[in-house]
Amino acid sequence: MAELHVVVPYDQSNSTVRTRALHWIERFEHSNSDSQHSVVVHGPGFGGCSIPKGSDVLLLRNIRRLTRGRGEQRLFKDARLAVYDLDDGLPWDDGRLPGLGRWWKRPFPLSLVARRAASAADRLIVGNDVLAEWGSQYCDDVRIVPTCIEPTEYETRSSWDLEGRVPVIGWIGSSATEPYLDEVAAALAIVHRRTGARVHMISGDGPIPDSLAAFTQKTRWHPESVKTIAEWDLGIMPLRDGVYERAKCGYKLLQYAASGVPAVASPVGVNRQLLTEMDGLDAVSHDDWVEALCGLISEAPERRHQRARSGLVVANRYSYDTWEDTWIEAIGW
Repeated sequence: MAELHVVVPYDQSNSTVRTRALHWIERFEHSNSDSQHSVVVHGPGFGGCSIPKGSDVLLLRNIRRLTRGRGEQRLFKDARLAVYDLDDGLPWDDGRLPGLGRWWKRPFPLSLVARRAASAADRLIVGNDVLAEWGSQYCDDVRIVPTCIEPTEYETRSSWDLEGRVPVIGWIGSSATEPYLDEVAAALAIVHRRTGARVHMISGDGPIPDSLAAFTQKTRWHPESVKTIAEWDLGIMPLRDGVYERAKCGYKLLQYAASGVPAVASPVGVNRQLLTEMDGLDAVSHDDWVEALCGLISEAPERRHQRARSGLVVANRYSYDTWEDTWIEAIGW
């Protein structure tokens, strides 16, 4: 039986690991129980000693948190087919990016790891056009497979009437991405004063940022927490317009779309296209955020419902069902 060895750097609580590796594997094993192929997952903190030479290998991002890419190169050198998967701005993360700079990253720059791994790979799977353009400098075989959504895992909003209710603005992410939310806190505070709207965060451990605490509830992420997105009146995805952020794959927007929740987001990278497709609103400046959020809250329910219907179409377009054949071909099966 042929084996595919999948190497991931983080555990299953990490959204990238879930969406770009584990969920594909679960789908494959469920629908191909009698297949002549099997999948073995390694990580986090993979050491490399348990993969036989000549195996097919799929590496997600990097083999461990602190690495300079040599281990990734050795892993790929011994593989029959070496496939490298990227869905984020690692190629630009040198430890000095605004808001993302960390002293411990500088001796272990992820940008160096990405270059070395992509150069050693036989095939590169990337989440969007920005990463494909970068990857084509280092690998001759680049395939685009967007970060996908499983619409059936989400509850879908059934009412868009806000009469007599406190509006809820939702955000789902991780502790690492909370600074993006903090950067629009002043706009959210104004929206709260004008409309009474409150914020619901789904994220990792840690307190609510002080700038948001007066009008925000926080829930720790768990696999079932995505079902609560349908209880929100709108979802937001603020980002900086930087090289790292332009490579992101818009997963938050896809989650809002699958839940039938209208969205406001920064038009950065793939977000711009997704917002157009799902009939969302973009916001760049402080005033943009206030205007977009207040405007969406005050819209007629029929208009918010129309936006939600557009979002559901987008969720199906980026579903695992839609992209399954492309992914299977990309990993060599």
